[in-house]
Amino acid sequence: MNYACLHTHTTFCDGKNTIEELCQAAWEQGLSILGFSAHAPLPPESGISTDWHLRQDKLEAYIEAVQKAKKAWEGRLSIFLGLEIDYIQGVSEPADHRFDTYDLDYRIGSVHYITKPDLSYYFTVDGPATEWQEGVRELFSGDYEAAGHAYWTAVKGMVQAGGFDIVGHIDLVKKNHQNWWNDQTPESYKRDVQRVLEVLHKRPIVVEVNTGALNRGSMPETYPSAGILREMLHYTIPVTINADAHSTSHLRGHYDTAIEVLKKSGYREIVNFGGKQKSKGPLANARGPAGWISELLP
Repeated sequence: MNYACLHTHTTFCDGKNTIEELCQAAWEQGLSILGFSAHAPLPPESGISTDWHLRQDKLEAYIEAVQKAKKAWEGRLSIFLGLEIDYIQGVSEPADHRFDTYDLDYRIGSVHYITKPDLSYYFTVDGPATEWQEGVRELFSGDYEAAGHAYWTAVKGMVQAGGFDIVGHIDLVKKNHQNWWNDQTPESYKRDVQRVLEVLHKRPIVVEVNTGALNRGSMPETYPSAGILREMLHYTIPVTINADAHSTSHLRGHYDTAIEVLKKSGYREIVNFGGKQKSKGPLANARGPAGWISELLP
């Protein structure tokens, strides 16, 4: 099986290592495919300022650095250029045309924020637990089910808007709420997931099995959970495995766990990215989006 990671962050945003350091580590660790996915800059008009998004004035340098690495590692690693783009309704979405001129190989669509419609208040669902708890109190009077519903409504809106290739950490909202781990979720949460999958399976989008929380020790399971994976299989939604790497030590981290969870959920294959519109050869996945190649799980 070819090992890949398309969800990789560098010192250009909130990663700990440079592009070259990550390429070298990926090669040494036996990866065949490495994609870089900096957190895309948010529009200035959003008023949201963070230390983990790529700065707008660094975007060109990031693009150039990845393109340079593509050439330097040709024949050893397949390197791809991507961005992880936040969906915030009316403000930012993966389909934004502001990134069209950069000839991206792929886009990851993610929901990190829950906001008031006027952006007068916002919080991240995967930040410090105190931020999550305060946000739920502020916007939902402490109603965690309502916060979960708001999150999944945003994910559904992102999928409907389209314009991206991979859903990032689809059930990220569970990170700071242990009551939702191991599929211990209320019926309202499960209904929200179903509504997303009903829309998702009709679109040429891949869902990542993300081992980032395992790599950072913040949660003892993958995104998505085994239960969601079982529902996804019912809809024949294609999956890929990503480390959500923020350092060289995360590359291929807990991939064995991801493979085990996938198998227990009924999956027998994943897809790996082969480049835009290059879905050819004996392993081409006719059911999946163009550019993706299916591989049997070991």
